[in-house]
Amino acid sequence: MQQAVLLIGGGVVVVALIAVIWQTRPAPVDDEARPVVNTAPTPAPPAVAAPSTSSAQDAPPASGEHFEPSVVPPASQPKLEPAEIAVLEARRAEYDQQLQTRPDDAYVLNRKGQVLERLGRVADAMACFEQAVKLSPDTPSYHFNLARVDAASGQSDRAITEYREVVRLQPDDSGARNTLAMSLQRKGDNEAAIPEFQRALTLGATEPAVHLGLGVSLERVGRVPDAVHEYERYIAMQPGSADSERLKLHLSALQARSQVK
Repeated sequence: MQQAVLLIGGGVVVVALIAVIWQTRPAPVDDEARPVVNTAPTPAPPAVAAPSTSSAQDAPPASGEHFEPSVVPPASQPKLEPAEIAVLEARRAEYDQQLQTRPDDAYVLNRKGQVLERLGRVADAMACFEQAVKLSPDTPSYHFNLARVDAASGQSDRAITEYREVVRLQPDDSGARNTLAMSLQRKGDNEAAIPEFQRALTLGATEPAVHLGLGVSLERVGRVPDAVHEYERYIAMQPGSADSERLKLHLSALQARSQVK
């Protein structure tokens, strides 16, 4: 009887020991990380917009927003090598010598102005161009050179005045008309820019940028159907340009707005 009791007690101890070992066994190692499943309800995280693969400028314009062409930075003046500077300085000295005997030579003053501009001495170049224009007011290139340095110096009003003189002296020059139109548009005078763009096209301008510029000014003054026509012509001429891709989106937005109205 005592032996039976001992056997039963030993069996109970073994069962208890097995239970303890089972409950405290290490969890199996999983080579693949898995998310922890939480059975308790959790609040939904705030919605986060998925990152767009297109840039901000590729998005369709907001209602009432006009198309803005890509801004092309002005061509930077290439850095002059010491040898180039020496050549330009020698040429400037030569012009100075000529002006000692012919101080009123507009041609030499203009040439000196161009050399000074290349050397980065814009204020001195401007003074030479001003004097050349004063001495020879009917020479378009002198006005054009003065207008260029005026624009580079931020004197937009005076630059426009000089570009108008170029157009007056060369009324059939489509390039001069377009340059004047662009200057007026940059200043915000789109009403004045439109006829200059149109005249440039009438004179045979074939650059796609003229159509784009005209379209921009037309849209800004509210002549949207006319602007759309010019935009479409630009896209047809420059189908793969960055502005064309943005214009397609812009035209879609314009069409959507017109349907809402």
